[in-house]
Amino acid sequence: MKLDVYVQDKHVGVLEQTGITEYVFAYLPDTPPELAVSLLMPVRTRSWVSPVLHPVFQISLPEGSLRLSIEKNFAKNFDRFGDMEMLAVVGESLVGQIKVVEHGKPLGAKNIYESLSHLMGGDLDELIDYYLGDALNQSGVSGGFPKFLARSPIGDDGRGSTIMLDEWIIKLNGPDHEQIVLYEYFGMCAAKNMGLPTPQFHLGADMRRLLVRRFDKDKQGRALGFEDMCALTGLSAREKFDGSVESIVKAIRAYCLGVSGSQSVQRFYEQYLLACAIRNGDAHLKNFALLYSPGGAPELSPAYDMFSMSVYAPVNDDGDAKDTMALSLSGTKRWPRKRELDYLAKICQIAPKRQQHIRARLATALVTTAEQVHAFTHAEPQAGFAGAGARMVQLWSHGMKEIDPSCAEQLHETFRKIHALAESEPVRSAQKPAKPRGKGIYTM
Repeated sequence: MKLDVYVQDKHVGVLEQTGITEYVFAYLPDTPPELAVSLLMPVRTRSWVSPVLHPVFQISLPEGSLRLSIEKNFAKNFDRFGDMEMLAVVGESLVGQIKVVEHGKPLGAKNIYESLSHLMGGDLDELIDYYLGDALNQSGVSGGFPKFLARSPIGDDGRGSTIMLDEWIIKLNGPDHEQIVLYEYFGMCAAKNMGLPTPQFHLGADMRRLLVRRFDKDKQGRALGFEDMCALTGLSAREKFDGSVESIVKAIRAYCLGVSGSQSVQRFYEQYLLACAIRNGDAHLKNFALLYSPGGAPELSPAYDMFSMSVYAPVNDDGDAKDTMALSLSGTKRWPRKRELDYLAKICQIAPKRQQHIRARLATALVTTAEQVHAFTHAEPQAGFAGAGARMVQLWSHGMKEIDPSCAEQLHETFRKIHALAESEPVRSAQKPAKPRGKGIYTM
């Protein structure tokens, strides 16, 4: 099978699967160096040959239930259905600057337009039927939980404000991960409260959907290069749990030079410290990435997919999660203790005073966000989140014990307040959306 590859809407090469374990990508003659498909694959006359689909082309391949749905709907059009066929189906709707179409076919423009108010408040079942049905081929976004891409033209955001034409990632609760949308919403709130760069995000009125504005475009709407750490370390998407924190720091230093490199490494330190604190056991290689304009200097992307995944893990005797981090640090995946945290700061070259400042920001952010969780569970009892929110904040308390014991105590007190609300929490059917109250959309 052959596919034509475009960067910045310019045809730059041909990708071909020549055998079960041979994938070949060849640049077209005269392709400018700034239109390379990957920082790992610069423009050259010799083909790039790989025993698996090149990692850069795996970045946005759908996973989980979305992949199964796409395969079910499109497999009949192919003799077999593997990664190349998946790329052929979703290739015009990938995150980043790369687009892929079947060889010889023109690059077409998508025409999926939904107002933000409809994406936020429209019938969720209808949206799912459309985006995971008729528009499945426009869902080139990775991840193990239900999500899809949508476009929002100039329109109303539900509160009288104007939304410019933009693209959004819509995230949904999973059948085995109820309320994951709320976990991610408050995880992203914590990142934003800490002062980390984050994309704009909205929580739907029914608390069952989260919209995240795509950050792989610049202010003029031009696509940016987007490469996650799987691609940058030469690993396939299936190996996203096989990497280390050290390999990420090494990749950032290799591709982000000068001031950009120092700033990106510090931002990674901040993101990873937050992930440790909130017990994000899903912070794998695909959850950290570099962004760059054509020919521009790469830098670490904003924080994304930041949530307390370990709420779904069993509970230890001490109340912490019986879980581990997704990546190894100093040779271990256990929750980091002081030794590992000091080592993390050392490899990121964070001075002691800067460490103190970052930890203080983290502590303030988590205390603030925990109070937001308490206010939310009090104001929105029909969401049925008090018990889940209490567990989330309890994990934050455990996560902060090695970072800031005083903050851990404050978080524990907030956990107790939220837990008290859970005692009177109404039972809510997972099949029925909550009735919105007040403004109906939570925005950060």
